[in-house]
Amino acid sequence: MQQSKPLKIPLFHLASGRKQVDDRLGVSLQQLSQDVPFRHVPHRHDFYHIIWIGSGTATFVVDQKRHPVEGGTMIFVPPGQVHTWEEKQALEGYILSFEPALLFSQYNRPSRLLHELTQWSNTGADQGPVAEDTRGAWRQRFEDLAREFCSNEDFRDEMLRAQVTELLIWLHRTSAGSAAMEFQEHLAPLTSRFLSFLEKSEGKFYRTDHYLSALSVSSRALTNAVLSETGKSPSVWIRDRTLLEARRLLTYTDLTVSEIAYRLNFRNVSYFVRFYRRLTGMSPGAARVSRKNDEKTESSQ
Repeated sequence: MQQSKPLKIPLFHLASGRKQVDDRLGVSLQQLSQDVPFRHVPHRHDFYHIIWIGSGTATFVVDQKRHPVEGGTMIFVPPGQVHTWEEKQALEGYILSFEPALLFSQYNRPSRLLHELTQWSNTGADQGPVAEDTRGAWRQRFEDLAREFCSNEDFRDEMLRAQVTELLIWLHRTSAGSAAMEFQEHLAPLTSRFLSFLEKSEGKFYRTDHYLSALSVSSRALTNAVLSETGKSPSVWIRDRTLLEARRLLTYTDLTVSEIAYRLNFRNVSYFVRFYRRLTGMSPGAARVSRKNDEKTESSQ
């Protein structure tokens, strides 16, 4: 009998299921081999993950896309991204988890790195292994980070910040950097704040006026900043984020189409159905049936 799905996608915080957490810095480093109860349940976080797989094989499922992974693979998981694991051979490696608001100061936050890595991850790019001649260097970086995390040396906090930033830079150069995405050198605070508000809304369909009020800015200022720095207008960001959340809820929950429309803040279910059909070419109900058929096919293989 098919197991029923939840009515809400679980959202976990940094301390959930983790023993080694620096609450003051908002960072955690753990061995991938350590058991985490919810790892094999579709879920999301309100923080960032960088995962290094030293050995083992698994399927990493992220927002309905399946990625076979093996030793030598790096994975970047931004907040809100729904993911789960299907292990085949025991995994060895590290999971770095961090909250940038705590780990970095307001004026020294690697916003551009995090933003571009998030966009790269959201494109569904394959989580493939890094070049073989760089794997030793990646492993060494995580081992150095693990030693520093457990140390009481002078300037430990500053070293951890530098090491995490270095990881982000190297990951950007080997993944998102090759995607030729065009962004300004630094995201302005206004754009960063808008994208942060958008993520925290969990896909609820708000018009741009909602964010203008929250940010206390004019429509022209927000549109100019976001469009020039990301290539997408605020309204397109809102549309795409709402569609993504709708797909997640149709796939990972047993909410009815009407309940999903309500959860996403649409004024009625008809409006939601028109919104979904216009962007995907099919109704939400048909999309759910199609996805269930795909799941049956995958499970039978």
